[in-house]
This record gives sequence, C-alpha cells and structure tokens, in this order.
Amino acid sequence: MTQCFRTVFLNSGLDRQIRAAAVARVAEGDKSIVKVAAALGINHRTLWTWVNAARLKTIDPAGELTPQARKRIRDLEKENALLRRDLDFEKKAKAFFLELDQNDNGSK
Repeated sequence: MTQCFRTVFLNSGLDRQIRAAAVARVAEGDKSIVKVAAALGINHRTLWTWVNAARLKTIDPAGELTPQARKRIRDLEKENALLRRDLDFEKKAKAFFLELDQNDNGSK
C-alpha cells in the first residue's frame, strides 16, 4: 500500500467506521481484543489502542481530568467488573448447591 493511499484511507470516514465497529465488538464483551483483532485481520495492539482511546473518551469526554483521576476511574471500573464477576459466580454456585440439596433424597 503506498503511503499516499494509506494516508487517504486512514483519514477517511471509512476508517472511523471500521474503528467504531471493532471497538463495539470488543465492548460486547464476549471476545478478547486479541480474538477480535485476529478476526478482523488487524494487529491486536492497534485494536487495543482504539479500545483504550474509546474508553478514555467515555471516562473524560471533555479531557478535563488529570491522568491520575482517569487512572483512578479505570482502576475502579476494573474492580467493579471483578466484583460483578465474583457476585455472578457466587449466585450460580448458590443456585447449584440449592438444586443439589433439593435433589438429595436423604440416601447416602
């Protein structure tokens, strides 16, 4: 790909649409950045950069927060996601053991 063509492509609206679609696929949460990048035929680091930029825009659309504040928000979002995952696991485990107890007819 020639440099001129590449520059035109990267600055086109099509490129923005491709980026938005790729970021949306990652945001759906069912596949990792590496898997989505492989499916799209792009470098996973490039996709990570796009996803990270989209997350930063979500956190601070006006660009007014300090880097420390943005990092704190990202850290809290990660912690929140882990806590949600753990809570979901706990609910599933509780339901599993409750079903086991209900199915137990007392014979051992």
